[in-house]
Amino acid sequence: MNEAFSTHFQTHTITTTADDVSREIAIPELVRQNQVLVSLTSSETNPATILATGKHCRLSDDKNTITAEIAGYPTLSQVTDKNNTTVSVEITPIIDIADDKMLATMTLYPGISGTPSLELSDILAFCKEREINCGIDELTIQETIGQLEQLGQPQYGIPIARGLLAVAGCDAFLRFAVDVGPLPGKILQDGSIDWRERKIFVGIDKNELIATKIPLTPGTAGVDVQGLASSQKPGRDIKVKVTGDVQYIEESGQVLATNSGVLSVVNETDVKVSAKQTINGDVDFSVGNIESNDGLEITGDVKSGFAVSCRGDLSIRGNIHGATVKAKGNSKIGSGLIGEQSALITDGDVEISFVERGNIASGGTVVISKGAYYARVSSKKLLMFRPDSKIVGGKLCSGLDFIGGIIGSDNAASTMIAAGVDAERLHQRDKLRLSIRDQEHELENLIQMNGHEYIKTTVYKNKEAALQKRVNHLKKLNLIPDSPLYSRQDPNHNYCSANVAIQGRIISGTKIRIGNTSTTLEEDTSAIRFYIDKRTGHIVATPYTEGKK
Repeated sequence: MNEAFSTHFQTHTITTTADDVSREIAIPELVRQNQVLVSLTSSETNPATILATGKHCRLSDDKNTITAEIAGYPTLSQVTDKNNTTVSVEITPIIDIADDKMLATMTLYPGISGTPSLELSDILAFCKEREINCGIDELTIQETIGQLEQLGQPQYGIPIARGLLAVAGCDAFLRFAVDVGPLPGKILQDGSIDWRERKIFVGIDKNELIATKIPLTPGTAGVDVQGLASSQKPGRDIKVKVTGDVQYIEESGQVLATNSGVLSVVNETDVKVSAKQTINGDVDFSVGNIESNDGLEITGDVKSGFAVSCRGDLSIRGNIHGATVKAKGNSKIGSGLIGEQSALITDGDVEISFVERGNIASGGTVVISKGAYYARVSSKKLLMFRPDSKIVGGKLCSGLDFIGGIIGSDNAASTMIAAGVDAERLHQRDKLRLSIRDQEHELENLIQMNGHEYIKTTVYKNKEAALQKRVNHLKKLNLIPDSPLYSRQDPNHNYCSANVAIQGRIISGTKIRIGNTSTTLEEDTSAIRFYIDKRTGHIVATPYTEGKK
């Protein structure tokens, strides 16, 4: 028993020319929405005929008819095996809509002889069928129709309607009325780095306007070609914090000095005006420990065993030798931090020449000009080294991007670099891993001492449960800043956009971590940038060029 079929649309042949080569192609007529394209008719011969649908076509419930779901140009195909012939139809839409509905394109074929030419009103009617009502470019539609009539050649994928992307709002910020100087290592709009040194101890007069808060903007919602709105990301607000001889007038957004002094700006939102204290020479037994409520300048070194703290900006022209130094503002160290017992802890930015076996913990950006030797450096923002600086060993962690100079040495232990990582969580993770290892050893020793039957005791089971709890915490601990603490297995909180950019040479064996993902470099390379491929979740590399990200 054979089922034959009938087609209900016409096809004609035209000649096209491309690269001076002519060829004939079959062009179907334009069919309308819900038009019957193919139907089965009874026949006595074999094999049987089966209808199947391609894109934008619909098969009737009795499987005897194929109908167009949208207007366009149908293409028929047949495949025959021993028992059946399968007939299928698919439609090239006259109006096609992108998956994100932000673009609609038009495809036009020359019409069958004797049929009326398409007009603008016809195309607009097809747009209406597809519920396209925003961003329609009538001029392009009219020009494309003219091209079709003039050249007699198909016009493929012509954009005729575009949606409007949502525009994110701008974050609130402080616009400073005084010259606070460059932010150390600031990345400029073109992607290059401003290596100028920070201005420190900027003088302020009483009643002087320091800054004005510029409010966030809400942004603009987007709309697709079908008129459906897409929400925008509003700007983030900031909390202005003032201490010392400063007042913030919330109604006007003004930050004013209530007394003369020197200015300290931490992380672009914390403003302090205070007096300035100067220590001429070294901090040693002749001076003792220093605790200052003001800005502090030390013209010499801070010697081993002494402690220095200040509530404003800090300037030390010499070295920090085996001492602990804390600052609520920004810190500018003329020389270096030397010795395993040396520590510099600051809420703001740090500029320093070198770090040798010392520890820096910064709430802002850290800029190191000459290098770091077996140092422990953490920054909640950027961690940046000048291109010719050298890093040997140590553990370096930044909350945002890491930009390094020359990394590693053939004769030294490997360096660990982390970007997009909360340093406190990384420390918590290391402690957790150590405690898990110790507990595992403890359970192994208990079994060796008491025999295998000991695993059935309550004491052993309680210790095993405590171990499993720590293991689960380790698996869930998320190192990405500002993410929920135990959200590592949540895809919504597991991607990190931070970069590790190396300006010079980097040695194999260097350990690189970005967010929750880590890798070990297998070979030496140079001028390279590491980041996480959002599709695969793996760390990948690309050549690094300053100014390009």
